[in-house]
Amino acid sequence: MTLKKFMLILTTVFLFNFGWANAAANAPVAEPQRFVEVGKDALGQFDTETLRYEKDCYRDELLLSVWIKATELNRSDYYLNHYLFRLKDREVMLLDQIHFNSAGTIIRQISNTYDMSLWTQIVPETETETWYTSILKYAHDNDKKLKIEYKNREKKYQENTDGGLFSHLF
Repeated sequence: MTLKKFMLILTTVFLFNFGWANAAANAPVAEPQRFVEVGKDALGQFDTETLRYEKDCYRDELLLSVWIKATELNRSDYYLNHYLFRLKDREVMLLDQIHFNSAGTIIRQISNTYDMSLWTQIVPETETETWYTSILKYAHDNDKKLKIEYKNREKKYQENTDGGLFSHLF
């Protein structure tokens, strides 16, 4: 009799645990946060989906490319800024800046092409230094994922690049 009770209790515990495990496995997984606040005073947010490694076309160096949303003090106007950050040297390059009003209409847009002369030193105790520090920390924490994405993009680019007039023969 006690063996039957023991088996019944064991089966009940097993089924109960299986139910919890199944519920946990099928529970919706929270999406990772796309925009991450930069700094203590919420000086802006950077977009984790656009944060990626890029190869410097003039040096054997990886750069960080990212879009940052910076809000005006009155919180009605905001800017979307596309920056490149050097990982080893504390330098930044602004590639694009789009100024929006509170209704989301573009007020002004500035675009630059990559130019070595556009690299500027990051000034200590500035908003740009806060961005640089936060973004590099995020990149360091997610380095493996970012490098895999970079290698996949490079591989895809190599596969899609035309090999020349007679490439189909070889």
